[in-house]
Amino acid sequence: MLLRYSTVLGLLACCAGVVFADSKSSEEVVFKCATTISKTCFVNIINFENPNKMLRIIDLAEKNVLNIKGGSIEALQLKHCGALSKLEKLLIGRVGLKELCFATSFVHVSAEHNRIRTLHVGDPTTDGTTYRVEVLRLNDNRLESVDSVCLFEALKELHLERNALSTLDMACFAKMRNLEKLYLAANRLNDISSTVTELSFPALNFIDLRNNTLTELHLEKLSLSALELLELASNNLTNVRGLINMYSLSDISLAGNRWQCLELDQMLEDLEKNEVTVKDGDRNCSGIRNGTICCTHVEQSTDETLLAMLNKFTLLKERYDELETKLNAGIKTKIAEFEKMIAEQKEAFEKRKVVTTTLKPEIETKDDKEDSTEPAPKCECTCSKESMNQVEENLKELQSKIDSNSVTLKGLQNSQAQLAYMTVLAKHEFRTAVKRGEHKLKELSTMLAMLREHVKQKQPLLKN
Repeated sequence: MLLRYSTVLGLLACCAGVVFADSKSSEEVVFKCATTISKTCFVNIINFENPNKMLRIIDLAEKNVLNIKGGSIEALQLKHCGALSKLEKLLIGRVGLKELCFATSFVHVSAEHNRIRTLHVGDPTTDGTTYRVEVLRLNDNRLESVDSVCLFEALKELHLERNALSTLDMACFAKMRNLEKLYLAANRLNDISSTVTELSFPALNFIDLRNNTLTELHLEKLSLSALELLELASNNLTNVRGLINMYSLSDISLAGNRWQCLELDQMLEDLEKNEVTVKDGDRNCSGIRNGTICCTHVEQSTDETLLAMLNKFTLLKERYDELETKLNAGIKTKIAEFEKMIAEQKEAFEKRKVVTTTLKPEIETKDDKEDSTEPAPKCECTCSKESMNQVEENLKELQSKIDSNSVTLKGLQNSQAQLAYMTVLAKHEFRTAVKRGEHKLKELSTMLAMLREHVKQKQPLLKN
């Protein structure tokens, strides 16, 4: 009988937690809590797709928990949080929420498996807003930034796994002295850094960074005195700095990365000193030290090899400069030859402009003058039509050659400009390669010194 009575009450409560329209104002949407005697307001289905309207929930004054199980909500903005200002706990199911507001009274907020991109919080610099949020569950959303979360200084537990985060500044959490658990798995994180020189997280005991795209992790700037479990599996990590200073660390995951054997060996040695357990392992690979983590052996060049490479770079630079000088001289010679050829053709063209010739009359002798009573007519001769046509064709051919030579000269000048640019670029790349070689030499010298010290420390153990 008691079971039936409880079932009936549950059905009535489910039926009561639905929306009904308020006829007083079309600018306000009103919802009603399911009838229960607890401090929790249950709303089974809520349809609030117009964020321009106001929100009101009846019977919420005596409640401190709001549980929205389903429906459709477009956005909850700061103006909507006014109706939720007495709540301590806000639970939102899968409703397609894109924007979420925070009231200063919230202590526990859960809005998992939605589409949240924007978090609405007040500005503490203008209105002195302080938040009480201790537990925040926003996993499986679409957040690209955690800037708004930085204001929640009372946080103890933060769930941001399976969002769209790509970078993270740990300075965001600088004032969260009570933060204990930080979930950041399955994002797109490729860089975790800090704009603050030294950060202390005295209560942080768990960090989850699995399934991201990290290549390096620098923890030496962070004081993680309480950290017990660090999840680093399934990234692209090659090295992690700062593990030696984590004395409370008891377990760590390292599988599924791209460790370099030398770096991994040093890291595992540091973990062994602090009695840290590697809780996972890779398959089908020959690891080192513990035999479970895969790594890549990178063959390191000796000091002599690096010096020989630097000398080779110097010789190459000298030969390059010599060839460049010869090439520039050859280009200048070719340009001079082309310019001379064009000048000669232009001069020949000017000489052949005259296409008619006037023939002078023969000089008359004395006898002719005496015999002739009338003056001889002046004789003027012109070139034949065929000769004129031939001259015109020759002129056209000459003009065509001049145009062709002009195009060739222009192309050669363009080639010279491109060659000059490529020369500058090649010089820059060469200098960069030399600098990288010098940096690599210094780095390898340091690593060689570390390796010698490591071998020196292991020699007594081998003798025993």
